[in-house]
Amino acid sequence: MPKITCLPDQQTLEVAPTDTILQSLLKADIPHAHVCGGNAYCSTCRVMILQGIEECSPPTTAERTLNRKLEFPIHVRLACQTKVQGDVTLRRLVLDSGDLDIVDAQLATGATGQQKTVALLFATLKGAADFDEINFPYDLIYILGRYFHCMNQVIERYGGVVHNYMGVWFLAVFQDGVQPASRAVWASLEMLEALEELNSSLERLSYRPLSLNLGVHYAPTVLVPVDPRRPDRLTVVGQAVSQVSRVEAANRELGSKLLVSETAYGEIKGQAVVKKTHATPALGELVEVAAMEGEPPEIVTAGPPAMPLKDRLGEFWQKFSRFWGPRS
Repeated sequence: MPKITCLPDQQTLEVAPTDTILQSLLKADIPHAHVCGGNAYCSTCRVMILQGIEECSPPTTAERTLNRKLEFPIHVRLACQTKVQGDVTLRRLVLDSGDLDIVDAQLATGATGQQKTVALLFATLKGAADFDEINFPYDLIYILGRYFHCMNQVIERYGGVVHNYMGVWFLAVFQDGVQPASRAVWASLEMLEALEELNSSLERLSYRPLSLNLGVHYAPTVLVPVDPRRPDRLTVVGQAVSQVSRVEAANRELGSKLLVSETAYGEIKGQAVVKKTHATPALGELVEVAAMEGEPPEIVTAGPPAMPLKDRLGEFWQKFSRFWGPRS
């Protein structure tokens, strides 16, 4: 008879080919979660097949339906739907209430995390190490608030999302839609233009101008939900994150503002206007992009069109006037 080795329980049991994995585990008194009663509704019986995936029965229609929503990889199966014809080693994935919380949120949002090839944009304010020494807290909040607001608007228009912030740097991800690397580079160039406009405003207020370094890389990453109840809140994990930060850091040595890795350049070389190519021993060729030719990828419009300033001021007054008393 086929055998199932079950982790982390460290049990090996013989199973009948007519029983599902769930039935086999329950017969062996292994307390395997199965909230929906084995009907492929809840996914709490999910297991990871470590060895012997070829010995598992094909996914049923019900399992395929749930897989499409949660985007499980091929080696994650529903125990209530899967039978085995040979020896299999598996790991149970829902062991405690914390796991159940995650499953609950995944079913509500579809956010399970996954590996994807994406474009990463790493941005750092140059010369900002002493911001807190040369500015009062109010000035610091105002300057950086305007900066992050401005950069986020550009990134969102090109379909990117900022997932990680630390101090004066952030990491944006471009994954959905077409041409993620192209959208990341178009966004980078527009960010540099937007910074010039922001600096003009800051100069009128007697603030020092800001300077921005950018790096773009295109590679596989793992997107991990940090709060499964909010599928838009992810952190990016993998070698690509370290790589894109090093691409951005190379700007300081090379005197550039926007550098693109070899893999990212391979996606945009038909559009990119190259200022210079730099050969580096650690990162390979880094391409300094001066501009992009042709039409930009379709820009994502988020929300309703901007309201005229006069109308916004009136709306702002109506919203907060109750705190200030009657208008004189």
